[in-house]
Amino acid sequence: MKNKSTYNWKNNLLGTKSTLYYKDTIIGNLESNNWNLDARVAIHSDQYHFKNKGIFNPYTEIRNQKDELIGDIEYNTWTNKATISLIDRKYIWCAKNMWMTVWQIEDENGQIVEIRPSTLTNGGEIESLENSELLLSVSLYLQKRLAAIFFLAVLIPIFLMLLH
Repeated sequence: MKNKSTYNWKNNLLGTKSTLYYKDTIIGNLESNNWNLDARVAIHSDQYHFKNKGIFNPYTEIRNQKDELIGDIEYNTWTNKATISLIDRKYIWCAKNMWMTVWQIEDENGQIVEIRPSTLTNGGEIESLENSELLLSVSLYLQKRLAAIFFLAVLIPIFLMLLH
């Protein structure tokens, strides 16, 4: 990526809060509840609310601080992709490699955001060609959602084994 900005995030121990940094300066955060996958993101003075219609429902509304619907995310669970619709633009979110260790958001012209989560640092890195608080918020939210779903996918079989 050329002319990119690099951001980092770190999660708290429970994974319910993520702090976003730009050059070691806190610029925002994400607060969530793992069980319903809803989240609130604040970056600079912008605030967004990501609202799901259920744990396994493939749809998330994106609302601004005035509670106006400004976009949505539709998930395709069979292909690990999602379509992001923001006001007048559409993006695709998908894994960049088969190990799902790097994710990307791209528009019709190609990749504009690359997201690299790290379990070692309990956070990750976002590289973006667009300095958009909304796209950063979406990137942070999608990684949080993915981590929560992976966590639930591991937790449910363990819980079921303990019941037997």
